[in-house]
Amino acid sequence: MLRAWMTESVKPASHHDTLPGRWISEPSWPPPGIKPRRLFLTDGGLREAAAPLTARAVCSPQTVGKHGGYWVPFGRGRDQAGDQQEDDARSLTFETPPLDTPIEILGAPIVTFDVASDRPIANLVVRLCDVHPSGESLRVSFGVLNLTHRESHEQPALLAIGERYRVRIQLNDAGSVFPTGHKVRLAISTAYWPMIWPSPETATVQIFAGTLDLPQRPPNVADARLSPFPEPETASPDKPTISRRDGVRVERIDRIGLESGTQDKTDYHVEENDPLSAVAELHHTQTMSRNEWQIRVETQLRMSCTGSAFLLQGSLRAWEGANEVCHRDWDRSVPRDFL
Repeated sequence: MLRAWMTESVKPASHHDTLPGRWISEPSWPPPGIKPRRLFLTDGGLREAAAPLTARAVCSPQTVGKHGGYWVPFGRGRDQAGDQQEDDARSLTFETPPLDTPIEILGAPIVTFDVASDRPIANLVVRLCDVHPSGESLRVSFGVLNLTHRESHEQPALLAIGERYRVRIQLNDAGSVFPTGHKVRLAISTAYWPMIWPSPETATVQIFAGTLDLPQRPPNVADARLSPFPEPETASPDKPTISRRDGVRVERIDRIGLESGTQDKTDYHVEENDPLSAVAELHHTQTMSRNEWQIRVETQLRMSCTGSAFLLQGSLRAWEGANEVCHRDWDRSVPRDFL
């Protein structure tokens, strides 16, 4: 029923031309042979057996997340998560000793915590990392939970300050290999900018206990017998001529005389200790022309916040040739509620 790509361990980088690995197969989803491998958060790190854990406080600088890559990376640029060492160093981490045997996972890792917060709204971000013997940290998967959504997304509820809760965070599905000699690391933070917007107030979350369930996949000899996929069928693409015009990247398909141009600029800013300083600014320009016909569309959006609202400012301008045919500006305030 299912084929999945089991990715080998690679050096962390914001771009990979290819991700090495192999195809595997499963008769159904979730795969029937997957058995969670439970690791416990202990004073000694991630361990196979339960052991004492001294309560740990997590209160991250707002800039944790700078190496998180894009929300939806397409692999067409430097949009993947880079080396996690800097973000790991500013997070609460637990890790295994170097592995004696490899671990292969397929599915969604699950983390369960016993927590308490000193603020009514707080985020928890969990990253699962493959730590190389050289110290480089490869993000394999991650998950985010606004703790006001601990029971449901439909009916979020503020946290009672100091009250202890059990929360479950499901990380993104992954197919990945942790090789012999590498470590499995769990990194926990209360911020992940600019992947998520900061909480209205700086929150400190206490971790009293926790487990990590890895969806470990046992070896399957049937994988080696899989027939290869045929080559993809596709039309021969036109190779465009690339140029730049007024800062815009322009692609021209000479066969039909069509030119299409795009320019994107995104700026994110937040101060280390001020969640209300977060600002995101996005600028997009799109052009298209063919013979005498020309259009240009420019959009801008600025997002900032107060403790109770998101502030959105934007504009849209469009031209046909030299004539401006549309110009709209907006300035709105949206209640934050429990977002």
